[in-house]
Parts: sequence; C-alpha cells; structure tokens
Amino acid sequence: MKKQWQLYIGLLISVVALVLAVRQVDPAQIVETLARAEYIYLLPAFVVFEACMLARAFRWRLLLEERASLISCFWITNIGYLVSNVLPFRLGDPARALVIGRQGRVSPAAALSTVVVERVLDMLSIVALLAVVAPFVGEVGDTALAGIVGGGMGVIALLVLLALAFRPSWGKALGRCFLRRVPNGERWEETLDSLIDGLAPLRSGRRGMAILACSALVWALVVIFYWMMLRAFMLRPPILAAPFLVCVLGLGMAIPSSPGAIGLFHAVARYGLTIPFDVSVDLAVAIAFAIHTYQYILGCTFGLIGLGRESLSLGWLRARAVVEGETALQLDEETM
Repeated sequence: MKKQWQLYIGLLISVVALVLAVRQVDPAQIVETLARAEYIYLLPAFVVFEACMLARAFRWRLLLEERASLISCFWITNIGYLVSNVLPFRLGDPARALVIGRQGRVSPAAALSTVVVERVLDMLSIVALLAVVAPFVGEVGDTALAGIVGGGMGVIALLVLLALAFRPSWGKALGRCFLRRVPNGERWEETLDSLIDGLAPLRSGRRGMAILACSALVWALVVIFYWMMLRAFMLRPPILAAPFLVCVLGLGMAIPSSPGAIGLFHAVARYGLTIPFDVSVDLAVAIAFAIHTYQYILGCTFGLIGLGRESLSLGWLRARAVVEGETALQLDEETM
C-alpha cells in the first residue's frame, strides 16, 4: 500500500509539473524551433554522453575495488538508467547492485553501498558546482537554499559513510543492536556486514582521490553535453546556462516523480532557463523536451543492449529489486 501511494504521488507531481512546463506555450513556435535546430550537435553530444557513462563506470569500478571489469560496469550502469527510465520507485540503483552481484565477485549488498557513495558524491559535486555558478546568475530564487540544504545533507552523509568505512566494527555493532530489536532482524545481519564492508575503498587515500577526480570528470562532461544540446537550439547560449541547468536539474530530480522524471524534468528545465537567463518560454520548453528525449533514447537503447549482454529481463529485475526510500535493497534468495 505504501508503495502504491508513492507511485500515485510521483505520478501526480509529474502531471502537475508537465502542466506547468507547457503552460502558455505556442505549439506552432515549438514546432518551428525544433525544425530550425542544428541537429549536427547531437553527434558530439552523443560522444560526450557515452564518455560520461564510461567515466561513471570507471568510478564505480574503483568503488568496487576493481572486482568487476570496466566493460561490465559500463553496461550495468546503462541498465540502471534504463530501469529508472521505465520502472517506478527509481529501481535503477538497486538493480545495478543485483546485476553486478550475479557475477559472484561482490555481494549485492556491498555493491549497493558503493552506489550510495556514488549518489552522495554526485550531490556534493552538484552543490560545489552551484556554489561556483550561483553568485554570477541572477534570479536564482530558492535554488541557492536548496543547494545549501542538499550540500549539508551530502556532507553529513559523507561523514557517516567515512566513519563506517574507517570504523566498520562500530557500525556493525550499532547495527546489530538495532536489528535485535526488530522482528526477524537477525536475518539482516549478514546483509548489514556486506553493506559496511562495501565502504572499504574509502579508506584508501589514493583510491579516494581517484574517485573524486572521476566525479569531477563526470560532471564536467555532463555540463559539456548540456552546452552542446543548448547550442543546437541557440546560436550563443549564455555561458552559465549549461552548468546552472545541470545544477537545478540535479537538485530537482530528488523530488518524487514518474519513471524517467517526465514532466518534472521539463518544468525544472523550463524555469531554469527562462527565469535567470530570459530565454523565451517556447524556446526553453523545446530545449527541455529535446534534452530529455535524447537522454531517454540513449539511456534506454544502451540499457537494452546491456540487458541482452547480461541475458536478463526487466521483469527479473523488477521482481527482485525493492526500494525503501532510495537506499534499501531486498534480495530474493532463489537462484537463477
């Protein structure tokens, strides 16, 4: 029942956001804008998009202590994006942990802990980028406040993860104290141990620096991708439009929505362009739909290739990946 309400709320938010996104839009202007776009920029944007996915895969491999090949991490990362695009409850991250766990070199619980670290690093990267960009952007509204709140939560989460990484025995002891007060909590003790053990890469200074460098590269490539998409529709995109759009979308996607963030993405992108940069409503909406559609097609296409490579189906993943909030994972004990 709780999951159903989460789904309904997400769908409602997406519908309202989509209405806000297309409000006062002239369909004829949208069609004309799309017709005049310089689609040649989609080719380098594609290269940058896949380079970004490769950088994400490399960072994940570092977090997994190189217990999986780079090519496996790449395709499984794409599978995660596919799952989040087409299934509710943002199952992409636990789905990645399940798929990598099938290889037998790392447990799904340990893999999930690395995914949590990724999300924290992404949030901190977005906030750091926003701190650089926001002072030079007018009419940012509540974006700066959202960045401060998100950054504070990200720093707290990172400190907790580092504490668990450097003092795993403390985390395991505290976890067991809690689980013993929960009905049938004993069966989760092994999963808890695996989750905490998955944070071990954070104890290595050299590996940690490499992970931070990868995070910086990932978001630099995201900014370049967005600039290329803006350039396809604007002769001279505002210099800060791409990084600011990346920030507001990164923060906005934390709001519950439908699979693929349909509606929410478009509303955030529209107001992220019209308010601070005076981009016309019709042009901003056309850009929002173009970016979302292009990302969606690329994510789903490469995700399907990844599923074929792993000989899996969406049904198998959906049956076994269950999200509690955004970080909990329940595993089916049956073997394939």
